[in-house]
Amino acid sequence: MNNDTSPSTVQTQWTISDEQVGTRLDRFLAAQVSELSRSAIQQLIADGSILINEKVSTKAGYALRLNDSVRILNFVPSSAVKNVVPQAMPLNIVYEDVDFLVLNKVAGMVVHPAPGHYDDTLVNALLARYPELRTKEADLRPGIVHRLDRDTSGLLIVAKNLRTQAALIEQMKAHQIEKRYLALVEGVIALERGSIDAPIGRDPRNRQQMTITSVDSKDAITHFKVEERFQHHTLVLLQLETGRTHQIRVHLKAIGHPVVGDPTYGTNRLRYGINLKRQFLHAYQLRFLHPTTGATIELEAPLPPELQSVLDQSEHL
Repeated sequence: MNNDTSPSTVQTQWTISDEQVGTRLDRFLAAQVSELSRSAIQQLIADGSILINEKVSTKAGYALRLNDSVRILNFVPSSAVKNVVPQAMPLNIVYEDVDFLVLNKVAGMVVHPAPGHYDDTLVNALLARYPELRTKEADLRPGIVHRLDRDTSGLLIVAKNLRTQAALIEQMKAHQIEKRYLALVEGVIALERGSIDAPIGRDPRNRQQMTITSVDSKDAITHFKVEERFQHHTLVLLQLETGRTHQIRVHLKAIGHPVVGDPTYGTNRLRYGINLKRQFLHAYQLRFLHPTTGATIELEAPLPPELQSVLDQSEHL
């Protein structure tokens, strides 16, 4: 077995030997890395942060083969998780009951801690307001049901207990949670409405980015409807049928209409008098079933001032 780390660091890469052949991927990692909890390992696998022979593996039950190379990306030891400190920060709560809350996240806030960024996240703020969210098992994402990119604002669900979290995640997997976004995109979209159906996976040239690919990818479907056309831009309402990382941004780039202000998938050029320090993408509406009562929950968050002010100057768009 190869060890590519010094004694002061945690090993994150292995080559499978004879006695390890046939072992499930998740069980192998649990045995090798005591710093990671079982749930953390499963989350890493689901997130595409485990590479086998330099290709993403999202199957926890994958049976390891002789000489397979296994590597962990974005490794976060449980000691770091336990040291995530509560930080009192303002939260815009849109709905709350004993089971969950829905908040309107501001742009610029990271949802949960990650390597190199353990402070000033939504999780830090949640732990300060709801200390009961911290469970006995280390978890970087207490209560988190789904995520929003750092520079995407809008509605986000947070569960207050494990039962509710599991039920809402199941709704998410079954595509029963309707999520709609507003985005201002570059160029004028000709169609009134349409769907983008293209699989998304890690960009092999930049593992921190996503791209449309048939290799190690997952199905991704985004529906869009034109809300308003301007001279050089289009305001669109988008509904996700799937919830892949960076899905909206990657899909809109693919059809030639990237999100205005997107530093990763856009042109990163603000023209026509637009003054914006973030991407124009906002989680606008949520619709789902209450996991306890079965009642339909419908919520809406208006555009934040910095985005609305762009639309108010439509003569420049």
